[in-house]
This record gives sequence, C-alpha cells and structure tokens, in this order.
Amino acid sequence: MITEHQYPALLLNADYRPLSIHPLSVLPWRKAVRKVMLGKIAPVAEYDVTVSTSAVRLPSVVMLKRYVHLPRKVPLTRLNIWLRDNGCCVYCREPLETPDLTFDHVQPKSRGGDSTFSNLSSACIPCNLRKANRTPHEAGMQPQPWPYEPTQLELAKAARRLGKAMPTPRDWKDFIYWDGELDTG
Repeated sequence: MITEHQYPALLLNADYRPLSIHPLSVLPWRKAVRKVMLGKIAPVAEYDVTVSTSAVRLPSVVMLKRYVHLPRKVPLTRLNIWLRDNGCCVYCREPLETPDLTFDHVQPKSRGGDSTFSNLSSACIPCNLRKANRTPHEAGMQPQPWPYEPTQLELAKAARRLGKAMPTPRDWKDFIYWDGELDTG
C-alpha cells in the first residue's frame, strides 16, 4: 500500500523551474495524479511505480501548463533565519539546536529596530542575554555574518548542508541542483 507521503512529485512552473526552491514545491502523489488526469499539469518524469487500481505510473516531476508569475521574495521565517546563519549563533558561532535558538534584534526593537531579515539574527540564549537591549557596538559583540536578506538558492544550499532538506529523487536533480556535479554514467 502506497502512503500519501511516499512518491511526491516535484512541481515546476511552465518554464521548467521549481515554483519554490526552499521550501521545495512538491505535490503528494494523489494530488499530482488527479491534476494530471484533469489536464491541469503535465507529467515530465515518472517513478517506476504504478497505482494498483488503474496501472497509472506515479509522476515524479510535473509541470504547470500555464506560466505563473511568482514573487521571488524569501519569506521571513524562523527556519529561514536559522538557515541563513548556518545553524549557528552569530555572536559565538556555536551550533544551535531548536531548544537553544533565540533571535536577536541587532538594532533593539525599543530603539526602532524592526523584524526584518536585515535586523534579525540567530543567537544562543547566553549571547542574547549578554547583548540585551544594546546595539552590537555598545555590547562589543559583532554578528558574523551581519544580517541580510538571503536568496532562495542560498537557503536551499544551507538546508542541504545542514541536513534539513528532504531526500531528492534522481529525476528531480536536473531541475533543482544546477550547482551539482553532472552524472556522466
């Protein structure tokens, strides 16, 4: 029996690029098969697996039939800040696990600092308490790297490096890993 989360399909825009790199745009196999049958998407590659009731091969990569214009702005989320900062405290550079993760407003909120990529950094609890309601200069603590707005590609690379990326089926690699080594075999 095939479960809902097995055999996801990579969802591409009509230009053969993923709708989103991080998080990666995927569809559960049931939704992918249904949309293919309705003619809303086209299969690009298939798994070597069939649905027992209909002998339909499960799509591994699907493409929208009409191009969708998407904003390329990265959403401001806790995970994206953690990925941008390579899973470390920006002050002491120690790796951070979820229970130890806090976020520091580099320019404190009480002094007009806002919640944006360019003002939020990953920090461990001791460093965040030490910096407190001061600027990095006042606290003698310079964030490394200084906060900035990352690209989707930077976050996807960080997710792979930090082990937060989902396993990648072979058929997907031609569409998402442009920086990867080419398969010559």
